Amino acid sequence: MTLDPKTLHGTHYTEEQFDQELERRLNEQIAQDGTAWDEGDRSSYKRHFLRQIYQEWNPETGQDDFIQFEMANSLKYSGYATSGFVSQSDTDGNPLLEPIHGISLNDYAAIAMNITNYDENTLFSAFGIDQAIWGEINVLWPKRMQEDETFTVATLYGEAFMHAPNHPVILSLADGKEPSASNENLDRMRTDKYFYLELNAARTAAYAYGLDGAQWIEDKFGISLMDFQAVAMEWMTNRNQNFDSNEIQDDHEYQQAKEEEYKAMFAAEQGSNIADDIDF
Repeated sequence: MTLDPKTLHGTHYTEEQFDQELERRLNEQIAQDGTAWDEGDRSSYKRHFLRQIYQEWNPETGQDDFIQFEMANSLKYSGYATSGFVSQSDTDGNPLLEPIHGISLNDYAAIAMNITNYDENTLFSAFGIDQAIWGEINVLWPKRMQEDETFTVATLYGEAFMHAPNHPVILSLADGKEPSASNENLDRMRTDKYFYLELNAARTAAYAYGLDGAQWIEDKFGISLMDFQAVAMEWMTNRNQNFDSNEIQDDHEYQQAKEEEYKAMFAAEQGSNIADDIDF
């Protein structure tokens, strides 16, 4: 059995055959129930039959394979975009992705991520805009994300944010900028999953003890909130594209254990546990 690397459908049938069988089973279930379905009913049955047909037609696959198949086809079957699985065909002709004042979504993400790294006038000028135009863009792109019920714009923004350091305009600006010291913690966060999970845990624990978790990470490790979010997007996309439920569970348990360690540390620093001041 072979799966198409893009859609993860089996290559021994066509997508049209799969979709026809899905619709047939849905219609059969509607006739059997004899009652009108609402959107929730249809969505629930659709996912049930989607899994049923996929596993029947691809018997060598498991639950993780089906989950990744769902993500790879999320726009088609659920109507929602998933990070790492939005294709060019999903975006062609989408008016919500048209540039605003000549600024594409990739441009917008690059500006947003680097607005504190460069003089604003220099940054805006490099993209051919000014402060007034930026003010409009910074309202209209988020508005489009809110209007997009498929979450395609927001998903692509997250991916663009992840790649913002490599935007051509930013790279050209960096060439003319005095090199800054490399942040070994940020580099390690990108390559060491357990270090990333530990910093996630530390940030969460800090918030639980009344601290600004993002600022605590920046003070202790020199990693800004923008950089942290970009790296988090990298790890999330990697997880989606290489879905492994056992690995995800192990990662969750590791992060939970680290969170308890940091909570104990913050409690000791504050001289008490956060629950000590709560009366039951």
